[in-house]
Amino acid sequence: MKVGLAGAMAIVAFPNLPMPENFPEEPKGFILAALGQMIVGLAIGFVSYLVMAAAQFGGEMMDIQMGLSVAASMDPSSGGTSKLLMRLNFYIAMLLYLGVDGHHMLFRALFHSFKVIPLTEFRVSGRLVLQFISHTEDIFLIGLQVAAPPLAALFITQVAMGLLARVAPQMNVFMLSFPMNIAVGLMLFSIGLPMIQGLLLKQFEINQDRTMDVIYIIGDPDDPTLPTAEGFKLEPDPSAGKPGLSQPVPRRPMPSPAF
Repeated sequence: MKVGLAGAMAIVAFPNLPMPENFPEEPKGFILAALGQMIVGLAIGFVSYLVMAAAQFGGEMMDIQMGLSVAASMDPSSGGTSKLLMRLNFYIAMLLYLGVDGHHMLFRALFHSFKVIPLTEFRVSGRLVLQFISHTEDIFLIGLQVAAPPLAALFITQVAMGLLARVAPQMNVFMLSFPMNIAVGLMLFSIGLPMIQGLLLKQFEINQDRTMDVIYIIGDPDDPTLPTAEGFKLEPDPSAGKPGLSQPVPRRPMPSPAF
């Protein structure tokens, strides 16, 4: 399915892509160009999947605190185990992503990347490294925001259960906590679904800018954080006077695809 979709997109986009004048004809240059484009695709895919990964992370935290992690099952799409609320959050995020035409925005970004990043060039700069570090932080931050209401309620429930165990030692609080945690967690998750929906929709809108930022950073030949003979710099030289992390590269409007 994935290979077929990628092949269909390549066939449709190929006639409309700009071809460089110095395209390598030797096998070595062709392989290097193909590897560079694979890395560009992985970078775009990572940023595009950021909100999905955050939603799954939030669901996994809720599963662990509610005791639903023991009900994990095999997930063919990820090649690993998937828990209940983790999978539910992923499906919710996917439906919202399709509802706001996020897949259309992804196709436009992929098509536009060929105009910004030449087929024979790929640049790894300090700005790109810091960008990916920031995006990795966003996964944990957004996931915590998604799971915050049930986690807060479950924390209060656990404190109440601890106090109950001290007041009534003869009561089997341990066995009582299992259904209590599930009931409280699902109730708060259901109440917080509109807020989760709003959060994910906002993040999908922000993620479009994240994707374009990565594309323009990779395609910027004047990036002051590019590797030099002196070494690799994560931050630009303040005396260079070139755009750095606080001054992103100006972007042109992203046109609609020609196919």
